[in-house]
Amino acid sequence: MDSTFRFKAARDRGCIFLLRHQGVMGEFPEGQPVLDDYYKALTAFQACGHNLAAHRLCQWIRTKGMTAQGDFGPKQEAAAGYALAYFNAWVVVGAHRLGQFDISFRGIEFILRFQDKQTGGFYSHPTQQNSETKQDLMVVSMCGLACLSTGKTQAALRAGDWLKTVMATQPDFPNRLYTVHSRAKGLHIDHDPQKDFRFVVVADSKEDQAFFNPGIAAGFLCRLFQATKNKEWLQLAIEYMRFAEVARDELFLLIRAGKVGWAASLLFTVTGDEKYRAMAIRIGHNLVDLQSKQGYWSAVGKQTPNYDSTAERVIWMDEITQVSDGLNTRGP
Repeated sequence: MDSTFRFKAARDRGCIFLLRHQGVMGEFPEGQPVLDDYYKALTAFQACGHNLAAHRLCQWIRTKGMTAQGDFGPKQEAAAGYALAYFNAWVVVGAHRLGQFDISFRGIEFILRFQDKQTGGFYSHPTQQNSETKQDLMVVSMCGLACLSTGKTQAALRAGDWLKTVMATQPDFPNRLYTVHSRAKGLHIDHDPQKDFRFVVVADSKEDQAFFNPGIAAGFLCRLFQATKNKEWLQLAIEYMRFAEVARDELFLLIRAGKVGWAASLLFTVTGDEKYRAMAIRIGHNLVDLQSKQGYWSAVGKQTPNYDSTAERVIWMDEITQVSDGLNTRGP
């Protein structure tokens, strides 16, 4: 089956599953809307052309799911934890793509409260902001993308500077990618990867890893390059993706590989290098194989429907589809 057709079909099946669970007032999921489930749905609906569903969800967010300060909710444990700003940033990006600027601009102002003025990173804690507060690659990259999407270019550039610092201090790259930093400690490297999933990704691991980290870093940096035309950001994106180039096959089979597929599709777009297109298509086929017959994707190690996982896979299927025919070659 043609890759483009297969990816589009998987994307649309996933979106249909999501649409079935939207409530009559636009809330998602119906009856029990929480940020942990709906934060990626705006972009997923828009990517599939279901703008009405996306606008209805926006209307619910502005009336029921958003505080005067620009925070989103209600939150369960994950969205209220260390990655709070990451969850919020997804809503900001989705709302801005839809032109819902009252949501995106208020939301980005809330997120900017988490940015460390010294490092450019974003704090990974809902309330603490000091020299010992951790800053995660995943959180910083997504917040940087939200800043870039809403025209906060200087804040996005500072996030890029943080990613530059994190790469410059890696002790064993590309074999290992350490992903947590703080002003007090620098890069957090004293962790057992089998116990501390959050802190490091190991390229030769046969076990589940946070393989999304090189992808979200490279994806944000590609977007930063597109916005600024500064090739320093493109070279840094390529450097982060070197981890994926040496990673074991097992990591490409993980559902967590979606962000790497997205980054690879962006790198193919801006460089024309065929190896990135091949990487994106490889991941795309693996993700389709992980999709259920009912259209949903499950969380890691699960078989049950997962709204978060499904919405994200819909988005990556759309991104990878855009380069799967090989015609999207432009170069820097």
